[in-house]
Amino acid sequence: MPDTPGATSGPSGHRQVAGCLKAVGITGAACVLVAGLVFGWLRYQDSVALEAQGRAAEAAFAPARDRLAAASGEEFDIDRTVRILHQVDEAMRHQDDVHTFLAGVAAEDWRGVPRDVLEARSALLDAQMKLYAKQTELDAQEASWTFSRDVVLTTLSVVTVNGEGGLTPDASFHVDPTAAERRLTELRSEAAERRALLRDVDALERELIEASMAYAGIWAHYFEEYDRVSYHRDRAWLAMGRNDWPDAETEARAAIALAPREREAHMLLAQSLIAQGGPERLDEAARLLEPFATGERPGAMAPALLLRGTLHTARGERDLARNDFAHAALAYPTQAAQLDDVLDPYRMRSSLRKSRSGAGIVASYSATMVGAGAYSPELQLARLAFDQGDREGGRAAVVDHFERRRAQQQWDYILTDLAWAGDLLGDDFRAIFPEEDWLDLHAETSLLGMGKELTLSVDNRSQHTLKNAALVLCVRFTDMLGGDYVTFAGERTVPEVAPHATTSFGNVDVDTEVFGQPRTESEIVELRAILVTDTGVLWVDTEKYKAERLAAARVERRSGSRDAAEVSRWSRLVEEAGRETRIHRESGLVQDSLDVELPASLVWLRPRFTLRYGDATFEAASNVVEGDKIKLRFQGIGSLLTRDAPPLAADLRCESVFGTFVLSFGPGADGGWSFLGARAED
Repeated sequence: MPDTPGATSGPSGHRQVAGCLKAVGITGAACVLVAGLVFGWLRYQDSVALEAQGRAAEAAFAPARDRLAAASGEEFDIDRTVRILHQVDEAMRHQDDVHTFLAGVAAEDWRGVPRDVLEARSALLDAQMKLYAKQTELDAQEASWTFSRDVVLTTLSVVTVNGEGGLTPDASFHVDPTAAERRLTELRSEAAERRALLRDVDALERELIEASMAYAGIWAHYFEEYDRVSYHRDRAWLAMGRNDWPDAETEARAAIALAPREREAHMLLAQSLIAQGGPERLDEAARLLEPFATGERPGAMAPALLLRGTLHTARGERDLARNDFAHAALAYPTQAAQLDDVLDPYRMRSSLRKSRSGAGIVASYSATMVGAGAYSPELQLARLAFDQGDREGGRAAVVDHFERRRAQQQWDYILTDLAWAGDLLGDDFRAIFPEEDWLDLHAETSLLGMGKELTLSVDNRSQHTLKNAALVLCVRFTDMLGGDYVTFAGERTVPEVAPHATTSFGNVDVDTEVFGQPRTESEIVELRAILVTDTGVLWVDTEKYKAERLAAARVERRSGSRDAAEVSRWSRLVEEAGRETRIHRESGLVQDSLDVELPASLVWLRPRFTLRYGDATFEAASNVVEGDKIKLRFQGIGSLLTRDAPPLAADLRCESVFGTFVLSFGPGADGGWSFLGARAED
């Protein structure tokens, strides 16, 4: 058969096929070779990237790991340990960048933290570093930090507490492994997309979980230990609140026995020893305070100096006391910064604020940190000045204290300051501005604020101009204890609050949270305000609050707690004022009014005045202080005043928290009124 054109049969055709196959083989071999080279190159590049990432991970983690390794783990301080544990955990919770977190760990002062905590934290860093070292892509590096952070925080979330901590001694902390297993399984599902980015996550996850569980167990141990120490410190604070100084001493010593390096119980013990007095106790208090006051043991210089000043005062060493108080005033702004830190241990114990006793403990502790109340160096200096008859020096020291409070915007502690100043300085403090009750607070809902804001103003019925005035609104919401307030600074500071005028302080938004629950203007139970001025610091109250205060005092007096000596003192003052009181009729366009002028000495009573005339009772329509007089005007009385008949008997009722006193007046020989005498009621 003849060959078909293009056919490849025969020897020459076989040669052609063989040639093609050979060419294909060579090409295939070349492709395989190229593919191998590319694969090798990629593997080489990957190994180079891994080595580079490993070195980068070592460099990134080294400062933090070295810092932990260099810490001695000696001189264990429970407060410092708990603070740092919480600080590092909170930084991890809120920090999205591993490098910033590691810089914080490296910068931390780990003194006072025990060796097992340091080792557990180092093991966590090692596990996190290994995972981070395997990630060569940027998104995987970010995912490795987020994933490892979530594993640690998840294990901490399953630390449970049996019993109650703080005010009771039976709390125990432990890690719940069943809950941990469940939460970690949930986390694995939630983080599936992130895990998909991570290299070798399955191999390294177990090490990370084991390190996290070990850390959580140690975390629980030290928080349980902290709780035991806190139990005794809390009881010491409570004992101090009732002036039971021997019991305060006992509890402070118990806390120190559990934690010899902590600071708070040492301050409590020193204060209880100073309060009890006696050479031996004062000497021991001096030894306790010395290393803190000199800075040998850092962290409590300001309160230590303050207490050492009170110790010098108890010994009659006034010059030394003044020096320590002045030094404490310089140190307190630094000390106060610790309290503003959300990592402060007392902020972690937020449940304390839900009981009156617990709130008192937090308030007392806070006072030591910011120099409030009995821990105010300026108020202690004021006491020294007043004791020596230096009224202007005392007033200036009081103003200095509240100027510090204003400068630091620490309005929450101003309540403690005022209460303590009134107790410690007594009449000397009230004498700075005795006309306090002639200031009236007005707080009206602002239409512009849609019910959220209050418009604030102060009506000054006194005769004084109050300069450089800032208003701090004190609000008690539902679920808050009596006497406990949330503070809001007024919108602006005004140059002056003029006499016999109303001054606006703008609007304030009172929406806030109380125990984690939102509160609004509609949930306000009580309103007060504090006016901070160059003259003094004054309570400013609404008429509603003043009436409720008088009603509460009346109930208290009727319960049998009336002080006979106090009643006698005020009765004498009222009787002397009655002899100088003048009553006269004032002609009006429509009807006459009755004007009463009393000596200004009665401002000390802060009374509410009413007039009983015949069978009718009248409120004072006007009540101002002018010069050395309190001037009252009673309107609506004109129909009872007849020009051709002698005046009827009149009783001027002065109701105050000290008691209710009545000034009686009858027809006088000159056709007016004569003073008949004074008496105390209820």
